[in-house]
Amino acid sequence: MAPDSPKGAPAGVTPKAQPKFLIFATTVIAVALLWVLLFHLNHWALSAFSVTPFISWIFFPAALRMLAVMVCQWVGALGLFVGALITNQTDPSGEFADGLILALLSAIGPLVAVWFCTRLLSLPLTLAGLTARQLLVFAGVGALLNAVPHNIYFYLSGRTSHPLEGLAPMFFGDLLGTLVVLYVASFVLRLAFKRSPV
Repeated sequence: MAPDSPKGAPAGVTPKAQPKFLIFATTVIAVALLWVLLFHLNHWALSAFSVTPFISWIFFPAALRMLAVMVCQWVGALGLFVGALITNQTDPSGEFADGLILALLSAIGPLVAVWFCTRLLSLPLTLAGLTARQLLVFAGVGALLNAVPHNIYFYLSGRTSHPLEGLAPMFFGDLLGTLVVLYVASFVLRLAFKRSPV
């Protein structure tokens, strides 16, 4: 007869697996909540730059895509998927299937971008070690791999009349938003490493 699982442990989950699951769940929830918060904050503070509910000339949440994947890898991408799935439902013209596809695109784009930048360009994964030029590469590749698939889908789903219609504002919005946040994060990390005792 198998021993009873400890109190509070889900059936079939070993005590050693519990902390890993809690870290996993907490990370996904934290990234999703951050995405929702940044999305609504961006819409509220920078509504003058909005082109559509999903396209803005300055889009700070785009930085979270890269940061979440750089720090948490696929778990961060899953959090992005959940967060984007929530915010996509705010579009009254879209259906759940649209929101699902757009959320997938929001999660897959940064995964591919970070993989491309770190593997093929031999860039470090830590923000503290990135130069200004390398941050520009990360931001540019991330913006491109988000804007192109999204705009192709917008065209195929009838949201735009041309596949390139929203490409420029989405690309530059993601690029600017990512650069500002990544440069600030990189600066803060460098200060922290300089002040930390040897």
